[in-house]
Amino acid sequence: MSLSSINQAAHDRALQDRIEAATWKEAIANPTFGDTDFGQNVLNSSAAILQTFSYPVAVDYEAEYDSALAGGNPDPGGDPTVITDANISAAIQAHWPDGTP
Repeated sequence: MSLSSINQAAHDRALQDRIEAATWKEAIANPTFGDTDFGQNVLNSSAAILQTFSYPVAVDYEAEYDSALAGGNPDPGGDPTVITDANISAAIQAHWPDGTP
């Protein structure tokens, strides 16, 4: 595990795409998150999704990502066996910004 692999994970385009999809899913399908200021910003396409969640996901699952890198996985961010969709959703929920409209 290293800060370098955290940075690599946070900038991994495939992982970023999955983070964006999970954020949109929470904003659309979960009123607990969609009804917040941040959720409304997501729905209005004005939220800083990647700036908000890329590093928290990378830090929460740094061991998994680092292990995939060490094992030679060519696409750790896109591989749902490395960081699962449930992992990403859990991290997004845990780090969702406070505040309601």
